[in-house]
Amino acid sequence: MASLHLGDYIRRKREELKISQEAVAFQLNMSQAAYSKIERNETKLKVEQVYAIADYFGLSVYELLPPSLASDITGENIFGLIWQYLKLLFRRIFSPSKKQT
Repeated sequence: MASLHLGDYIRRKREELKISQEAVAFQLNMSQAAYSKIERNETKLKVEQVYAIADYFGLSVYELLPPSLASDITGENIFGLIWQYLKLLFRRIFSPSKKQT
């Protein structure tokens, strides 16, 4: 099985969130065709674009990408990544939950 690339993770998360390519492309100030090339791994993303996509999805870079890609993007070592994931975990555990029906 082929390994996934940055664009593959972004596409999967975008589809999970049911967001159109057009909406993300608009946020990044580019055409849908140019954004599509990012998801197909035909063009490279700038670090700022990764952060903009994560922010638009309402996620951190650590939630958007697997640890190995997140560390490549952010330049953090494994200890920094562990700290970021622990902060996310604690935030989810201890933040007030949404009203359940």
